[in-house]
Amino acid sequence: MSRLRLILPLAAALLLAACATTRNAPARDDVAQLLSLQKTRLDVAAPVARSKWNSHAPIDDPAREQAILDDVAARAQQIGLDAPWARRFFQDQFDAGKLVQRDLHRQWTVVHRPPFADPPDLAREVRPVLDRLTPELLAALARLDGRWCDPAVKGALDELAPAILGADYAPAVRDKAIGALRCAK
Repeated sequence: MSRLRLILPLAAALLLAACATTRNAPARDDVAQLLSLQKTRLDVAAPVARSKWNSHAPIDDPAREQAILDDVAARAQQIGLDAPWARRFFQDQFDAGKLVQRDLHRQWTVVHRPPFADPPDLAREVRPVLDRLTPELLAALARLDGRWCDPAVKGALDELAPAILGADYAPAVRDKAIGALRCAK
């Protein structure tokens, strides 16, 4: 009987640990997928910066951003996401990308960078990538919706954001990109 008293608590602890690990794995996977999509979106900032460098176009494009944000809000509502929050998340993505573009333009100005030989065509090469990412980002957000304060999600975000975004982007860019994902409680 005394042996059973020792084994039962140990078995219960192992069972609880296994359940917690199993439950946390999907959260970690969902966070990793979302951050990977965000990185893919941020990776588009450099080609956009090259194109705008050559064309002398402004980094900010408020009319285009507004049209995308209106579309995002409508799509978010259709899948049950809070539309204003989805707008904020995507505005943060725009702002993070603009941080990258401004930094590149600053560097190129200092070294008197000539125009690029083969800049990407924004309409034909870049926008299709961004247009594909938008519904994928919304779907990833929907999978995590309402779980931003869940310890497994918070922990995965804290652990994975520096690993996935931090290798290529400054902390200010990473912090801007994930700002809306932080628990607001």
